[in-house]
Amino acid sequence: MKQTGLCIVSLLGGALMGAAVAMLVTPKTGRQMRDDLRDLVADEMESLRGKCHDAAHTAEAPKPQM
Repeated sequence: MKQTGLCIVSLLGGALMGAAVAMLVTPKTGRQMRDDLRDLVADEMESLRGKCHDAAHTAEAPKPQM
């Protein structure tokens, strides 16, 4: 279990570092990059809200009685 957690954390850390490097070497201006990041975050937040909403409705659904 401990190794799995370490693997996941390492994967996420590497992905974040890769994203940071990509942002630093991109040929876009600061304003374009901020606008793109703002749009990306807004889209991801909306997606996450939808998933949480769906999960909440699934959890609230009454279970069939046996």
